[in-house]
Amino acid sequence: MRSARIIAVACLVFVVTISSPSAATESSLEGTFTANGKKVELTHVYVFPQGKGFYDEADPTWTLLFVARSVAERELDDHIWDSAYIRIGITETSEFSEEPRIEVLSQDIRFSADQPGNISGGTYPSLELTSVGPEGFEGRVWHDEEQEFFDDTFQYDFHFSAPMSDPFAPIGDPLPDGGGEPGAAFIAWCDAIHSGDIDRIKKLVPAEQAAMFDDPSQKDQIMEELEFMKLMTPTEVVVIGGSSDGETAILQVTGTLDGEQAKGEITMTKWGDSWTSTNAAWE
Repeated sequence: MRSARIIAVACLVFVVTISSPSAATESSLEGTFTANGKKVELTHVYVFPQGKGFYDEADPTWTLLFVARSVAERELDDHIWDSAYIRIGITETSEFSEEPRIEVLSQDIRFSADQPGNISGGTYPSLELTSVGPEGFEGRVWHDEEQEFFDDTFQYDFHFSAPMSDPFAPIGDPLPDGGGEPGAAFIAWCDAIHSGDIDRIKKLVPAEQAAMFDDPSQKDQIMEELEFMKLMTPTEVVVIGGSSDGETAILQVTGTLDGEQAKGEITMTKWGDSWTSTNAAWE
């Protein structure tokens, strides 16, 4: 994994205007993005809500994402390591005025999949929204001039229309209390990891993965990885909610990580007759 270059600086400029209360429903993207003198193709645009505001937790807040590849809805809020992107935070707040208005609150840019990290901050772009609503956003976001950020330069200007996505939406039907089979499988996995019992872990993974544990030449590496997994795996896990479409399940859980109470969302995928954890996001 590459080390991230994440540099935060204060907002310098932001301009936001709203022309219409109507809402965008179709996705479209036109414009340009240049980075260090080279054109970067961004082909997809998404907008999705955040769970709480930045200046005030009650402020409606969204993320506007321009990216060079398609992104699955449930992965929109994950960090993107393998593609160029521009991620812009937007909030409706009265932090800077008597009446609430939409402000740009963040700017995060990655020039390419090969860039060793991303740029965060700098002068914020101008934003003009012609459609705002629960169904989506439409408008323009741009920098009038080329921006300099330490050794890098960039400039972008996009006209866009993006239907509202929701990476946090339930899928399928609600699970029973305790999370049903997926919930039981996740708790069993966490308990097995902390037990350090390889035979116990092997019973919870697909056969091809279980076979890896039988390679004597990999024993030391497996034990090192197990110790690392213990640090990343919660104890005292409780499944507090979830939903499933039969092939994928999303669990809302609580647990203890590094001695502190944590809340997370776990993606479970059904492989054969078994449920396996394939993604975890903790806060």
